[in-house]
Amino acid sequence: MTKLRQDGWTREEDKWLEEAVLSHIRNGSTQLRAFEEIAQKVNRTAAACGFRWNSCIRKECQQQIDQAKKERYASRKAASAQPKVINNSPLEWSADEMTKQLSKWIERLSSYDQNADWKEKYQAASHSLETALREKEKLETKIQGLEEDYRALLYLIEKARKLGVAEGKEETYTEAPVFKMEPNGNLFRMNRSNSRAEQGEAVDI
Repeated sequence: MTKLRQDGWTREEDKWLEEAVLSHIRNGSTQLRAFEEIAQKVNRTAAACGFRWNSCIRKECQQQIDQAKKERYASRKAASAQPKVINNSPLEWSADEMTKQLSKWIERLSSYDQNADWKEKYQAASHSLETALREKEKLETKIQGLEEDYRALLYLIEKARKLGVAEGKEETYTEAPVFKMEPNGNLFRMNRSNSRAEQGEAVDI
């Protein structure tokens, strides 16, 4: 393991550090990268390079730092102004680019082969959905029929109640009247003395 230097800095080393930091600033990099680069060259730690820069060199080259930042800004602005050229046609691809694209396509096709059962899963899910929708329609139809029957029953009960109240004004019954519905939908009040529907009175509903 190489022993790190702890002696004083030379003017040449200061110059290397200054040029490295300014170069990284122009290229849009960080000062830490510059410290790491010079640390290997002068056999010191990156922390030692950073301390040397901030304590001694930075104050003496502030104008160069500002100029490097301006150059970095101008370079970025010029790069953003240039239109990007994208080769969409395979005929314009280079050999390396063609190889990369083929590798991507092969990898993509391989992934499709591994998931080849996605069609079966989709068809099964679609079938389950269709079955559920059909069952839903059947239940809605049954519910609608039950609601209609319930309303008809309430209507008949109300008619029977009104008939009993109206006839109760003329006659007094010791027992509640009995009603019977014929297959054709007519409602009859049965005489308790005779249970045949023909001898009852038809009720208009």
